Amino acid sequence: MADPLDRLAEALKDRYVLEREVGAGGMATVYLAQDLKHHRRVAIKVLRPELSAILGAERFLQEIEVTANLQHPHILPLFDSGDADGLLYYVMPYVEGQSLRQELTARTRLGVAEAIAMTTRLARALATAHREGILHRDLKPENVMLRDGEPLLADFGIALSSDDTAAGRLTATGLSIGTPRYMSPEQATGERDLDERSDLYSLACILYEMVAGVPPHDGPTPQAIITARLLGPPDMAPVRSASPALADVLTRALAPAREDRFASAEAFVTALEGALAPEPAGRRRGSLAFAIGAVVVVVAAVAGFLAWRSAADARRADLEARIAQLGDSARYSEALLLAGELGQPEPGDSAATAVWRQVASTVRIVTEPEGARAFWRPFASSDTTWHALGTTPIDRAWVPRQPFHLRIERAGYAEFVGTAWGMWGISLAAGDTIRLPAADELPDGTVLVGGGRVIVQAPGLENLPPLDLPEYLIDRYEVTNRRFKAFVDAGGYEDSTWWSAPFERDGRSLSWEEARQLFVDRTGRPGPSTWELGDYPDGQDDLPVGGVSWYEAAAFARFSGRALPSVYHWNRAAGTWAANWIVPASNLGGTGLAPVGQFSGLGPWGTYDMAGNVREWCANQSGTQRFILGGGWNDAPYMFVDAYGQSPWDRSPTNGFRLATYLTETDAVRQALAPIVRPYRDFFAERPASDAEFAVFRRLYAYDQRPLDAAVEQADTTEDWVRERVSFTAAYGAERVPAYLYLPRRGTPPFQTVVFFPGSGALFQRSFETAAGGTPAWDYVVKSGRAVVVPIYWGTFERDRNVPTDQPDTSAAYRERVTYWVRDFRRSVDYVTSRPDLDSARIGFMGYSWGGRLGPLLVALEPRIKTAVLYVAGLKLQRSLPEADPFNYVSRVKIPVLMANGRYDFFFPIETSQIPLYRLLGTPSDRKRHVVYDGSHFVPRAMLVPEVVDWLDQWLGPVR
Repeated sequence: MADPLDRLAEALKDRYVLEREVGAGGMATVYLAQDLKHHRRVAIKVLRPELSAILGAERFLQEIEVTANLQHPHILPLFDSGDADGLLYYVMPYVEGQSLRQELTARTRLGVAEAIAMTTRLARALATAHREGILHRDLKPENVMLRDGEPLLADFGIALSSDDTAAGRLTATGLSIGTPRYMSPEQATGERDLDERSDLYSLACILYEMVAGVPPHDGPTPQAIITARLLGPPDMAPVRSASPALADVLTRALAPAREDRFASAEAFVTALEGALAPEPAGRRRGSLAFAIGAVVVVVAAVAGFLAWRSAADARRADLEARIAQLGDSARYSEALLLAGELGQPEPGDSAATAVWRQVASTVRIVTEPEGARAFWRPFASSDTTWHALGTTPIDRAWVPRQPFHLRIERAGYAEFVGTAWGMWGISLAAGDTIRLPAADELPDGTVLVGGGRVIVQAPGLENLPPLDLPEYLIDRYEVTNRRFKAFVDAGGYEDSTWWSAPFERDGRSLSWEEARQLFVDRTGRPGPSTWELGDYPDGQDDLPVGGVSWYEAAAFARFSGRALPSVYHWNRAAGTWAANWIVPASNLGGTGLAPVGQFSGLGPWGTYDMAGNVREWCANQSGTQRFILGGGWNDAPYMFVDAYGQSPWDRSPTNGFRLATYLTETDAVRQALAPIVRPYRDFFAERPASDAEFAVFRRLYAYDQRPLDAAVEQADTTEDWVRERVSFTAAYGAERVPAYLYLPRRGTPPFQTVVFFPGSGALFQRSFETAAGGTPAWDYVVKSGRAVVVPIYWGTFERDRNVPTDQPDTSAAYRERVTYWVRDFRRSVDYVTSRPDLDSARIGFMGYSWGGRLGPLLVALEPRIKTAVLYVAGLKLQRSLPEADPFNYVSRVKIPVLMANGRYDFFFPIETSQIPLYRLLGTPSDRKRHVVYDGSHFVPRAMLVPEVVDWLDQWLGPVR
C-alpha cells in the first residue's frame, strides 16, 4: 500500500505536481504543489485520517462548497477540493509571506495601533463568515497569514457550519478542532452549540498576545489553561500598561461567560475603534511617579510570570524523566499515575502524546448497557485505589501498557471486575463490548465470560483452529471442599445417574460397580483421595477440593446441572497472555493449598486461582488422557501456560476443577468440547536434515545477483539518527523491497549494521510508519552507534499480501512465503554491503518473536551475518515442509547467538521450545547465551538493553 503522499500524488497527477511537505498540524498536513492548469504555486492541505473519517467525503465536500463561496479581502480563498483515493484535501493560494506566529516570534509583540488594525480586519472577515452561518473554530496566529503586511485568515477549509452537529461527533471521539491557548471556555469544555462569540473569544486571545507578548492564559498543561480560563479574565496588567482602553475592551471580549462578551464581530470592531480614540485629558494626566510605578508593577509581574513558567518547565522536565525511567523498567502503571500529574495530552499535541505513549495506550471501552462507570488500578498491587476512566462508552481511555484491573459498575447490574490489557484478552483496543448482566441474572459464584474468537496458545495446541464462542458462565473460584461435600452427602457416589461417561482403563471397559470401588478416600469411604471418613479435615471449608479424578469432577458437574469447561473455554477465562503478571500473584510453586480467592492473580473476566492452587480438569479427551490445566500449588510456574494431560483416573492431591455453564449450544461449542489430537515433537529425538538434503535446501533459496538499482527516497533527521527510506530490486519478479535505514548520529562510519526481522504483527499492520511510531523498539541499538536496517518483508506492512498467519504448516504455499522472506533478508544484506558508510564485515541480525523463530533458518543461509540476537524466540511444535522448518537449520548455525526470553512465554514455553532451540544451536557453548527473565512474551527494557548492547560490543566490536 502506498504512503499518503504517493497516493495523493498519483490521484492528483493530472492537475497538480506535488513538490514537498511544508508543514503539519493537528488537523492537516500541507504540501507545496504546482497547479498545472493555471501555472501557479498552491498549498494543498490534506486532512488527518481521524477527521476525514468523522466528516466523510460527502460531508466534507458540502462544507467546502459553503466555505469556497466566502469572498473577503482578508480571507484566504479556496481554489479546489476533493477526495483523492480516500484522502480529503483542499487547495489554497501559496502565500509567499509568513504567518502571524512567525511575526510574533521575531518581534515578540506589536504596537497597539498595529495590533488593533490587524484585528479589526480579521474581525470583519469573520463577520462575513458568520453571516453565512460558518464558524472558523481554530483561530490562532498560525492560521493568520501575512502578505505585504495585510492579514489573511486561513483554514476555513476545516470549519464547520454553526448549525451542525459534526463538532459534537468530533468531541465524542476525542478529536476536537482548536488549540487550547485560543479556545473559548465553551469550546474547551466540549459544548456543541457554539456561536460566533466563540470565534471572537479566540480572536481576542490573539489580540492580547500581539500586545502583551504572551497568550492571555498559559500553564504547564492544557487542563491548567482551561481551568484558568473558566475562573475569569486574564491578568490585564500587560495590556493596560500599553492601553487602558484596550484592556477594558479585552476584559469584556475574554469574559468566561459568553453572554458577557460582544454579541457580534461588528460590535467588537466598534469597541476596538473606540479604543484607538484619544483619551480624555484627565486620564492622560498622571504623575511621572505613577508611570514609573506602573512600569515597576509590569516588570515585576512579567518577572514573576517568567519565574513561575521556568519552575513549571523544570517540574515538567523532571516528571517526564521519571516517567521515562519507570517506563524503561516496565513499571507502566506507576508511570501512568505519574503522567496524570502532567494532564492528558490534547489530540494533535505530538510532544505531550509521545511522553504518554512511552507508558500508556488509548483504548475504547464499550458496555451493554451504556452509562456504566469504569475504573482501573494497578494489577495485583498493594495500592487498592481505583482511578476513574469515565462513563461508557469511552472512546479514548488512557491505560497502562501492561495488564491492569478494570472495574465497571452500573446500578441494577452485576459489577464487572477483571484484568484487561489493550493488547490481549478483553480486546479493549478493538472496542469489544462488555455485557453487564442484570443483578439477578448472574448465579452466585459465577462470572460472565464474553463471547468472541478464541485462539488456544498453549504449547502443543497451536494447531487447534480458532473458534467463535458465544458468552458463557464459569466459576469465579475453584470448587471447594464445602461445595463438593453437598454431592457426597446427597449420595452422589452411590447414584449412577451422575456418572454418565464410559469407564475405560488399561484398555478395557469397567462397569459402574467396578469403577465406584476406586473412588474412595483414605479410609475406604466414598470421597476424594485426600478426605477421611467421607469428610474433609476441620478448617478446610474454603480450600479447593483436591484428590479427585476426572470422572468425579464430571459427575459433580452433572449433579450440579453444569459442565466441565473445554480447553477453549478454560483458556479464554484464564488469560494466559498475562502469565508473567498472574503467575507471581498466584499459588504456583508454593508451600500448600490456600483458600480460594486468597491470591490476587485475577483473570480477565473475574476468575481467581486459574494459575495454581489445584490443577483443573477440562472436558476434552486426548487419546486415553483428559486435559488438566493451570498447574497446582507445587507445580513449576510454566505449568500455567502448558497444555497438560493425564489419566482421567489420576487422583493426585493437586487435582481439582471448576465448572462452566454453556448458555448457548452452537457448532463452535460442540467443536470446542470434541476430542483433541495433540501434535508433539521431541526435538532431541528428531534428526535434522542431512548434508545432502541441506545442500538441496540452499539451492531453493538461491537467487540471481541482479543489480540493486538502490534509491534513497526520503530522509528524516532526529537528535539520535538519520532515517532513510530506501528501496532496491527484489530477488524475485519485478518487485522492489522498501527498507528503513537508521543511521546513528553518534559514532564514525562505516557503521556496524543490524538487520531486523519483526514479529508477526507486521503481517497485520498496513503502515510501518504507524507501527514504528516516533521511537522504534530498536532505538537503543542506533543510540549505541550502530545502524539498523528494517526491510519491509513480503506480506508485511505496505507490502500486504493478506497472509492469514505466521504459523507454519506443511503446504507448498507456506514454503513459498518463507523463500520470499529469506530472499528479502539476504537482499537487504546485499544492500548493506553496497554502501560505503556501512561496515560489510560487521553485520548482525536481530529477530523478534516470529523473526526470532525464523532466525536459525535466515542466518544459516546467510554467511555474512556475524552474530545474532533472538528475542523471545523458540521452536514451534507445528511442522512445515523440511526445507522451511527452522529445526533443520538450527544445528548449522555456528555464529555467536544471544537468546533473551520470558520465563512464562505462552508462545515459546521454556521447557519444550526455548531450551531445545538453545541446546540444538551449532554454536559452541562459550559463544551462545540464554537469558531468561520473569516475563511472558517480552523482556523488560531495562534488562534487555544492556544484554543486547553488551553482546554486540563483544561480537561485532566496540563502535568507533
